[in-house]
Amino acid sequence: MKKNGISRREFLKGSAAGAVSLAALGLLSACGESAEKQPAATPTAKPEATSENWLGQQPQIQDGDIKETWQTEVLIVGAGNGGMMAAVKAADLGLDFRVVEQNSFVCDTRNWYAAADSADALAAGKPIDRQRAMTELSRYASGKLDQSVVRVWLDESAAMHDYVKAIMDSYGYDCYFEADTGEVEEGTDYYHAPTQHNYNARPDSEWADTPRNKLFVDYIEKKGYHVDFEHALIELIKENGAVTGAIVQNGSGEYIKITASKGVILATGGYEGNPEMMEALSPLAVSCTTASSYFAMNHGDGIKAGLWAGADMDKESAPMLFDRGAVAPGVNAGYVEASNGSKQFPGTIYQWNPGTQPFMKVNRDGVRFANEGCPYNDIVFAAANQKGGVYCQVYDGDFQADWQKFHTLGCSSLTRVMPERMAEQMEKYVEEGIIMKADTLDELADKLGFEGEAKVQFLAQCDRYNAIYDQGEDDEFFKSSHYLSQLRKAPFYGVWLGASLLCTGDGLKINNKMQVLDKEKNVIPGLYAIGNVSGSFFANNYPELFPGLACGRTLTFALKAVNVIAGEDQI
Repeated sequence: MKKNGISRREFLKGSAAGAVSLAALGLLSACGESAEKQPAATPTAKPEATSENWLGQQPQIQDGDIKETWQTEVLIVGAGNGGMMAAVKAADLGLDFRVVEQNSFVCDTRNWYAAADSADALAAGKPIDRQRAMTELSRYASGKLDQSVVRVWLDESAAMHDYVKAIMDSYGYDCYFEADTGEVEEGTDYYHAPTQHNYNARPDSEWADTPRNKLFVDYIEKKGYHVDFEHALIELIKENGAVTGAIVQNGSGEYIKITASKGVILATGGYEGNPEMMEALSPLAVSCTTASSYFAMNHGDGIKAGLWAGADMDKESAPMLFDRGAVAPGVNAGYVEASNGSKQFPGTIYQWNPGTQPFMKVNRDGVRFANEGCPYNDIVFAAANQKGGVYCQVYDGDFQADWQKFHTLGCSSLTRVMPERMAEQMEKYVEEGIIMKADTLDELADKLGFEGEAKVQFLAQCDRYNAIYDQGEDDEFFKSSHYLSQLRKAPFYGVWLGASLLCTGDGLKINNKMQVLDKEKNVIPGLYAIGNVSGSFFANNYPELFPGLACGRTLTFALKAVNVIAGEDQI
């Protein structure tokens, strides 16, 4: 059936927005191999919210304002990774449910996902070290997570992979485990968890290049369900201490009351698209971020609705920052004002993937300031202590050989997997004045904006870095010798970087059944949270050496929430 001149099939196969089109190409905004242009200026939060009072006042929708009432057993709010996974499971269980989504399309799909001890991983001889995994995740979070919640992912993500794999197979996709964990090659003390699971379309698949979330829409439609697009969450309905439904607003501005007899699952994402919440809750991330690769419509609405309903929230932020926010010389990190008055980050590139490579990185004084062989967010947090919140990555004409030698993992491996494509894009950004290229280091210093004493120190640092390479030991910041390179072969390259903000991972407190907790840590009956609207799993940063963990957690917790509601939970 056609709607507004577009058939359901055309909608599913097409691209609804720039962020979605990246996923359709298999180049997720989370792990894009290229540097695509950013979306339009980040929308600001609702007028009543400010960085001092980002929560604002709970809407007061009166009964007389309600246009109509819907009744269902389960209400899923949000048609992203978590919401669509929950919908698929609810459809398979034959539950009476509805999915509402504020946008006119399914949300950004995160491609690969993390699963622990899947059958595929065990067949490859790569079991996860469960003790080390728990310890490492707790260390990343400084103990601020709920280990019983983490256990759900450890214990149930293998079953999630089996479930997703069967569905993807039916659409002509092969799911597989990424056995390369690079522990020997990288030679660091970090634990490289064997968790990454990918999927690729088979040559004969009619669904090739279709994001997983759109496949899931097709899946539930074939079972008689659908997504109610352009229905935005306004507030939750709470009666006698329990959440019993929600009020949403459709594209025509009409209010609809939805009663949910068995529960409401919030799957609305984080608050990365809300500058006021970012400035209030994650100011350190803002101070070192130059670009965005998030889904811009995530404004924290589910978190706000949960808080208005009495929920508790993580006390520490957990931004996902990748070290790929390439900008021109002289650009500072932090928000700038767009032409329409809203706030956005200054970079025009989603992610410059080679920014992760552990080349020499210096501050605006021309000197190194940290070990460059670190997880994505470490270098950008270190840059928050530097002038402008940015730093410069420098490398020479042997960069492709270095990419292969460094053998980085996760989505940064795209640099070595597709080196020719990356090199072509690099030249494109040279032409656009983002990446600097020169025949000598002296000329490069000028192009990068180093002047006076900063230029002297930069050139001296390059000499010291070559000496470090020659001696095979970093006696400045103790980087692994495996990550050392030299600056001797022309042409020479330099690019200024900050963080690229993907999403936030702090949210409403939950227990190990995905039930939302109040400020006394008691369950709020009828309310569940999954994905980035939920908390209790991350703090401080994102543990990127567990590749795909954010999406793997989301998919696993979506299945868990539905199973708990349906009485099918086995644990």
